[in-house]
Amino acid sequence: MRFDKYLCELYPTVTRSQIVAGIKRGDFTVNGAVVKAGYELRATDVVAGTLQPVVLTAEPETLSLEIVYEDEHLMVINKPRGMVVHPGAGVKSGTVLNALLGRGQDHLERAGIVHRLDKNTAGLLIVAKTTACQSALAKMFEQHTIQRTYWGLVDGRVAGDMTIAKNIIRHPQRRTIFTVTENGGRRAVTHLKVLERFARHTLCEFTLETGRTHQIRVHCKAINHAIVGDPEYNSGNGQMLEAVRLDFTHPMTGVPVHLSIEPTKEFAVMRDKCYHLR
Repeated sequence: MRFDKYLCELYPTVTRSQIVAGIKRGDFTVNGAVVKAGYELRATDVVAGTLQPVVLTAEPETLSLEIVYEDEHLMVINKPRGMVVHPGAGVKSGTVLNALLGRGQDHLERAGIVHRLDKNTAGLLIVAKTTACQSALAKMFEQHTIQRTYWGLVDGRVAGDMTIAKNIIRHPQRRTIFTVTENGGRRAVTHLKVLERFARHTLCEFTLETGRTHQIRVHCKAINHAIVGDPEYNSGNGQMLEAVRLDFTHPMTGVPVHLSIEPTKEFAVMRDKCYHLR
C-alpha cells in the first residue's frame, strides 16, 4: 500500500492533501527516515509520527460573503468576480480564505475550502464547516461526483455541442498559465453545450468531467473560441465565465442538493452587447 493511502486510512477524517502536506513536513517517518507519499510500504516497515495541527498564516477579516446555502455541515457561497480564493503572491488579504477565517473557520485546513474558482470567475463555491464534511467533500471531488456547471461567452460561433478532451500542462514559457498537449500532461475533459449563437460570439454551458486549473479557459482557447474578456487567454479584463449551478448528494445527509444562480449583471450586459453586435 502507498504510504499516503495508509495514513489516509489511519486518519479517516483528514483530507489527503493534509496527509501529503504532513508527509512533506516530516511529520511521519518509515524506519526512521522521511519518505515520499508514494512510497510502497512493506510488512516489516515501522511507521512513526503524528500529524501536526494545521497552521494558517492568513489573517481573519470581516468581509461580506453572499451565502446561497448553509447548514451545520457546509455552506455554498457566491464568489464575486475579482475575489481571490486563497492568499498568494502579491495577495495577502481580501480573499475568501480571509473571510472564512473571520467567520470562525480557523479549525479547518484552508478554512474548509475544498475546491477553487479563478480570481476572475464568479459563482458557486462549496465550503465545509466540519472536518468530517471536508474529508467527504474532498473525496467527492476526487471521484468527480459533484457536477459543476458554468456559463461562458466565447469568441466566434461554435459549430455545435462537443466534448473537449485535451490534456493540460503548464505553459513552458509563461509559468502562470497552462496549455494543451498531445504528449503527457494531466487528463482534462470538458463538455460544451451551445445555448445561444450571436453574430460574433456564442453563449455556452460547460460541465467538467475533470477539474484542472484554468481547464475551461484553456480548452476554449485550444478550440479557437476563447472566453470573452479573459485577461490571460484572450484580451480584456472582464472574464465572462461563471459557475452557475452545483448538483451533488449531500455528503453527511445523503439528500440531493441542486443549487443554481442567475448570471451576474456584468454577464447579462455583455450578453446583450453580443446580441446587438453586428
